[in-house]
Amino acid sequence: MRYYEIEIIIDEITPCLRDNRNNTYVDTTYDKIEHITSVTASQMQKYEKWNFDWSDPDLNDCSIYALYVEGSKQTQGLIACREYKNKNQTKGYIEVALAEANPKNVGLGGRYKGVGAHLFSIASRLSLDLGYDGYVTFISKTDLVQHYIKELHAEVLFGSNMQLSPEASKRLVDIYDKKAREMYNEK
Repeated sequence: MRYYEIEIIIDEITPCLRDNRNNTYVDTTYDKIEHITSVTASQMQKYEKWNFDWSDPDLNDCSIYALYVEGSKQTQGLIACREYKNKNQTKGYIEVALAEANPKNVGLGGRYKGVGAHLFSIASRLSLDLGYDGYVTFISKTDLVQHYIKELHAEVLFGSNMQLSPEASKRLVDIYDKKAREMYNEK
């Protein structure tokens, strides 16, 4: 099994996504997608310049979630999550195997800000919903370890292996909750 190093930049922690064109917050939805074919992955890489091959067989045991702006089916980000349970099947955690923002959302001129943190909130919500208390693990690119500590409140387990604690996960889920978005849009 191949292990990817997570290299998504957490550009902003936002109450959902912020449209960089007009500085407004937009509601989002996300869906679990069953499988990304090699043809679709190839088109994503060719036309939209996605970096990763989302049809990689090493992701077959993952649940892949696509993030959308509400009312649109253009993918703003993707996250692959793998569920791990202990031998008693009573406790476990979610591993983020891969996460990527749509290239149109990357950099200073990117359309939507907050994609990276929103993807991690999806993994956090999954961990909470499955009864894993919000534990989420991932392998960071070495030069991004401090970035994830600062932005996501992640903890180093060893080397560049990191985790979101229950508190860090609950924080992300609370930020991306719809009530929080409504409060921020009133300002």
